Amino acid sequence: MKKPTLDVARAKLRGLTAGFARSALLLFIALRAGDVVSIAAGMWFVPKYVAPEDIGAVLPVTSFATFLSLPVFAFAMTVMKESACLAADGKRGRVKSLLSGVFVAIAALLAVVLAVSALVVPLFLKAMRVPDASVGFLVVAAAFLGCVAPVYTDALQSLKRFRALAVVEVCGSVVRFLVMLAVMPFRALAGYFAGQAALPAFRIAGSVVALRRDLSVPAEPYWNRESVRRITLAFLAVLAYQVAPMAASLVEQSVLRTEFSAADSAGYYMVSRFSDFLHYLTFPLLLVMFPYTASVAQRGGSTRPFVLKCSAVAMAAAVAMATAYALFGKEFLSLMPHGEDYASYAHLMPWLVVITALTACQVFYANAEVSAGRFGFLSWLVPLHVVYPALLYLAAHSGLVPSIEWLIAWFGAASVLRFAFSMYASLRG
Repeated sequence: MKKPTLDVARAKLRGLTAGFARSALLLFIALRAGDVVSIAAGMWFVPKYVAPEDIGAVLPVTSFATFLSLPVFAFAMTVMKESACLAADGKRGRVKSLLSGVFVAIAALLAVVLAVSALVVPLFLKAMRVPDASVGFLVVAAAFLGCVAPVYTDALQSLKRFRALAVVEVCGSVVRFLVMLAVMPFRALAGYFAGQAALPAFRIAGSVVALRRDLSVPAEPYWNRESVRRITLAFLAVLAYQVAPMAASLVEQSVLRTEFSAADSAGYYMVSRFSDFLHYLTFPLLLVMFPYTASVAQRGGSTRPFVLKCSAVAMAAAVAMATAYALFGKEFLSLMPHGEDYASYAHLMPWLVVITALTACQVFYANAEVSAGRFGFLSWLVPLHVVYPALLYLAAHSGLVPSIEWLIAWFGAASVLRFAFSMYASLRG
């Protein structure tokens, strides 16, 4: 069989890049509508309805809920990589068989997570000074639904059904908004986490409807000893990739809540909402990049162009945002309910957005490696995210982190290390 010429290969790469750009733009536009709800939740609902002494608990409790969901989320990410490769080869019958087996495995994982949650959630909420017991149930519900939903949305992603995915995201955000609007005036924290649970619940329902046409094909054999072994090993690697950074983040948020004053933790919450704007740009890039890098790697191509382009976009946006925050941070903060009470924390805003951008670049690189089935980066990522939070915890308890500015400096040092390792590995190729 005659090998494709260089011009044909370049044309295919240009086609993939153009498709990637169109899909990223579509999801970017659609998800911005959903982000209006996230902005309303973080910048208006929470400071308006949640008591100042409880605001600082929102981030660590959210991080804890995310941490609970990691086993199933890691499994979903493993399946996404596998289904992306099958979909790229047009083997939708095997995708159907893959997903059928996934549902059984997720049920088993959920049972384990539920048992662990029943033991640790009440203890964690007590440590975070959250008095509302109903919050615990809603945190667990949000975690469970949040870890199941990616199985369905990732299937849409791997099949490159980005229009359907955009519709699901927008409509789910509207449902989340209505739930928070109805509940938060009466039960502030409970209403917030009820909204967090409503979004993935809708994602599951909407994705099932959208997938009916794609998975109406006859099932083809997929599961065997080799496929189980391959997915199990990949799952363990992805779990290590997810658990290490998330555990580090959970330590960061817990130290902030327990070792600093309620005013400091609330002030951090308020100013960090502005660095989250960068996530609204990088998240669509991340969603779209995964199936494309998986396809390119499967054909023997390089994922580096996707990583570097996405990283360049994130850094350029961060520089622009940091400049605006340095000049007008207090004015932006005053737009939030009671925001003027936290004006003394506005100087942290430029630094937080740069930290977010550096971390996003590492995530771009790591996700591209996972999509290609390469896990060598764990040799530096796991040790970094074990040593760093351990040192931070010991330093905070020893009084070596005397102020919130010092804490942000610790966050920044970790983000610089993550960025340096990932960019060096990406450029070395």
